[in-house]
Amino acid sequence: MSSQRVVVVGGGVAGLSTAYFLRRRGAEVTVLESRRMGSAASAVNAGWLCPGQAGPLPEPGLAAYGVRSLLDRDSALYFAPSQLPRMASWLLRFARHCNERDNRAGTAALARLARRTFELTETMAADGVEFELHRRGLLVAAQERAAVESFRAGLEPLRDAGLAVPERVLSGAEVREREPTLAASVSAGLHVEQHWHVHPPTFMAGLSARLREMGVALEEGTEVTELVGADGRVRELRSTAGSFAADAVVLATGAWAPRLARQRGIRLPVQAGKGYSFEVGMARLPGHALLLLEPHVGVSPLGDRLRVGGTMEFSGINERLDQDRVDTIVRGAGRMLEGLESPQPENVWSGMRPIASDGLPIVDRAPRHHNLYLAAAYSMLGMTIAAPAGDALAELILTGRRPPELEPFSAARFARRRARARSAPGPT
Repeated sequence: MSSQRVVVVGGGVAGLSTAYFLRRRGAEVTVLESRRMGSAASAVNAGWLCPGQAGPLPEPGLAAYGVRSLLDRDSALYFAPSQLPRMASWLLRFARHCNERDNRAGTAALARLARRTFELTETMAADGVEFELHRRGLLVAAQERAAVESFRAGLEPLRDAGLAVPERVLSGAEVREREPTLAASVSAGLHVEQHWHVHPPTFMAGLSARLREMGVALEEGTEVTELVGADGRVRELRSTAGSFAADAVVLATGAWAPRLARQRGIRLPVQAGKGYSFEVGMARLPGHALLLLEPHVGVSPLGDRLRVGGTMEFSGINERLDQDRVDTIVRGAGRMLEGLESPQPENVWSGMRPIASDGLPIVDRAPRHHNLYLAAAYSMLGMTIAAPAGDALAELILTGRRPPELEPFSAARFARRRARARSAPGPT
C-alpha cells in the first residue's frame, strides 16, 4: 500500500475515477475542483458506456464533411469562423488522421483500454458507489441502409480486442420491432449488445459520496492557478483556496488542461468541442439507448425523461447556448422518433469535450516531469474510458509500471510526430 500524497486537479469523471483507484491502492488523495464535483460535461452527457463502439473522432471522410459544414449552419459539425485562424494548426493535424489506417489503429487501441469498462463499473457498484445503471444495449438506426453498413464496417477493429461486433444489419421492420418508438423513416439498424448507460448525475454524485467515505478530500470551489516546482517536479499547487503540497499531481481538467500544462512548458494539442444536450418528456420512452446516424444524435432514457444530445461545435471555451444548434438536434431526432415532432426541450446544457488532434486520450506522465501526470482528451468517451484509464494511471503513478494498454496514449507522441515531420525530406 502506498502513502503517497496525490493531488488530482479536476472533479469530473476522469479526475474522480482516477482518485477512486488511487485511493483503493492506498494513496492519500485530494481532488481540487473549481466548481462542483461531477459538474460540467461529466453531468450533461448521454451516460454511455460503449466499449462496443469506441473509436476516435477522426475518421475517413470527416475532413471533407468538415469543409462542407463551414457553409451549413445545420450541420452536426460546426466551426465558428472566428476560431479558424487559431485552430489552423490543430485542424491540419486532425485532418491528417482522417484516414482508414489511423482510424482502425485508434479504434483497436481504445477497445483494448475499454474492454474492462463493464468489469470496473461493477466493481464500483459492489464497493458502494450508488447510481442508476441500464444494461439494455444500443440500437443504431438510420434512414439509409448504406449509413448502417458503413458504421458496422467501422466496428470491425473491435473484434480483435475481443469485443462483439454485430453480425448483420437489421431491416427497418426488425429494428422498429425492437424499438417501436422509431419512426417509419428508419430503414435499417444494428443492435450493439456491449453497451450500457448510466444516469450521469447519479453516477457522479454516487462516486463523490463514496470517495468521501473512503477518506478522499474533495475541495470544491478551488481553482488551481499555479503549478510550482523545479527540476521536473511539481512541489506545490497554488489555488484560490490556498496552497497544497503533493508527491504527485494529476491534471484531469478536460478542455482546460492545456492552460495549466502550458505553465510547465507542455503543449497539449487539445481543443474544446462543445456538445449540447437536453431532456424531453414522452408518452412512451424508448427501451434502449439510440444512435440516430444521419443527424448524429444520441438519446438515452433516464428516469421519466429522454436525454437527447448531439452536435460538435468548435467555438472556443465558453458556455454560450446557440438555440440554432438545439433546434437542429430537435429536428434531427424528430425525423426518426415518434412523439418528438414538437418537443419542448427542458434543461438545455452544453459541455466542453476535450479532443486531441488524433482523437485519442492522453493518459501518461507529462514529458520531462517526474511527478506530473495527465488524464486528458477523453473526447466523447469520458464515461466509457474513465474507469479503465484511471485504474491504469493509478498503477503507473504508484508503482512506476506503465500498463501496456496505455502505450497508444503517450503524452510524448505529439513531440515525436513533430520531430518526424521536421526530419522528413522536402519536395524534390
